[in-house]
Amino acid sequence: MCRLLTSTIYFYLPRVALHNMTVCRNSNHSIAPQITPATAQNESGKKMWTEYMNEAEKYDNRAAEAWKDDSTGILVFVRPNLLFPLFIAITSWKTGLFSATVGAFIIEFYKKLSPDSGDQTVALLCQMSAQLPNFTTGTCTPPTANGPSSPSASIIWVNAMWLMSLILSLTSALFATLLQQWARRYVQMPQIPSEPDKRARVRSFLFFGTQKFKMRVAVETGPTLLHVSVFLFFVGLVILFYDIHKTVAIIVSISVGIFVVAYFALTVLPCIKHNCPYRTPMSNIWWYISHSSLFSVSVCFHWLFRQLHDWIVPLNLGDVTSGRQHILVSLLDTFERGVDKHGKRLKDGLRQTIVQGALQASDIVDVRALTWWLQLPAQAEESKAQDFLACIPEKTVIQLMRDPDPIESRKQIFREHLLTLLRSCGPGSLSVGLNENERKTRLLVCLHAIHRIAHASINDDSDVDVDFVRSNFANISFMRAMWADNDTGIRVISRSICALLARCLLRKGQLEGPELGWLQDVTGESSYTIFNSNTATLGRMNLKAFVYGLLLRLKGDLPAEHATSFTETLAILMDARIQRSFDRTIFKEQLSSLVERTEQDATEDSREVVEKLRRMFGDFLPAPAPASTAAE
Repeated sequence: MCRLLTSTIYFYLPRVALHNMTVCRNSNHSIAPQITPATAQNESGKKMWTEYMNEAEKYDNRAAEAWKDDSTGILVFVRPNLLFPLFIAITSWKTGLFSATVGAFIIEFYKKLSPDSGDQTVALLCQMSAQLPNFTTGTCTPPTANGPSSPSASIIWVNAMWLMSLILSLTSALFATLLQQWARRYVQMPQIPSEPDKRARVRSFLFFGTQKFKMRVAVETGPTLLHVSVFLFFVGLVILFYDIHKTVAIIVSISVGIFVVAYFALTVLPCIKHNCPYRTPMSNIWWYISHSSLFSVSVCFHWLFRQLHDWIVPLNLGDVTSGRQHILVSLLDTFERGVDKHGKRLKDGLRQTIVQGALQASDIVDVRALTWWLQLPAQAEESKAQDFLACIPEKTVIQLMRDPDPIESRKQIFREHLLTLLRSCGPGSLSVGLNENERKTRLLVCLHAIHRIAHASINDDSDVDVDFVRSNFANISFMRAMWADNDTGIRVISRSICALLARCLLRKGQLEGPELGWLQDVTGESSYTIFNSNTATLGRMNLKAFVYGLLLRLKGDLPAEHATSFTETLAILMDARIQRSFDRTIFKEQLSSLVERTEQDATEDSREVVEKLRRMFGDFLPAPAPASTAAE
């Protein structure tokens, strides 16, 4: 049997395919395909489409649920009433508010469209009484020659409005039912194939169909029909009461008028203020109507003033030579901008314009959002604050250091979070639930955030409160302990913070007592020397204190991640880095000068510092002179 099977395979399959198969000649085994590059590629494709479908299904489920929620609200509002017999057989037994109201009014007032049978009976009795021979003093009024009177125009309009309202409300209910079916079909159809790539193909086919046939417009059609139906009902109500009682009609008109004004405001407001959360289904329609009108007006006036300009202003090289031409050119530019603006608004639509407006808004929106987020009780946890600080960019740190809205917040939440987190992991802190590694990790996160603040303070246009940062985040009692820490990263970042803040204070000019005391601790110079030195000398003092203080305690070379921070701070202190631009030439010159000044000290510490600087920046420094030359 195995031989027959083997011979059959050799007969039907190509020889190349047989290299990818292992044939067992034992009846207890079967043919097992080996894994080939093609098989591996197929498996990779399945994994790719599986990941695609996982994300696509989340998106589609959210969209389908939104469609269903919109349609459910319509169905609850417009389900027909049992009081209206015509729709009993074709609708649900559930009763909704609006359909019940419209149905009750139609049942009561559609009878006014046909002649009253009671009036006809009275007319016939009067006619019979008049024909009796002895009836001479009867009070019955004879019927008119034209027969029963037709319904008044107001009654016709009222019933027409209400019937149209009922038709539109039922249409919206039917549309909502269809929408729920469409949503279920959209979600279920991609689940029919079993292979991931085929499921993805079905999903993509349906997804691009929803875009092509404007599914979003269809979703908004049902609520639009319902709102039009409500307006028709109100119009019929006003017309009705003007025939019944004028005072009641005026009250009803005022009430409906207030409703119309409020509805109009809710419709127009998101078109004017794009961050307004209110809107109605008519907002999109108003958007296109208003911008189409403004676009047409801009095009017409632009053409008109272009013709007027060509007729009045003589041909020149484009220079504005007269006041009349200046006015015409200004008007042309105004209407040309109007054409571009309203044309783009029509192309983008309301939703896309709102998104673009949000993206073009000021950064203060992000700052307020983060400030609100930091005020939540859940963010009071130190672990969450640590995660937030670890990923926050420098620009955002500086923005959060300023109070985005002093009138509303009245306190700076970010500063409080940073101070609390620093106190929980700083030297001498009692870290509850943290081991030494976790404490140092948290401390490095805080120091990196403070380093970003200190780095931003070097810009002349920065409004960072250096005194606040110095007194709270660069407290000298904290910093001395971190300068002597056995972790290289803590030493580098803490030294860099103090050096950058000292640079800002030294360039401040008039220094006060607390500032002089702090600078004395950072630079190692007396307050008298600091007070009586010029800016260049003070800069060299700060640079020397930074380099000596860091490199003298260093065992070996700086790791790469810490060498970057050291080099960046060094460039700033040597004025080789202004804002974000690095000047290689200035850095090389200043570094050579630093090495020369350090060599002139001729001490053991200076030789150690020079040696480490040469190992770190050998490409920037000239080769050292031979020992004999140096002795000469």
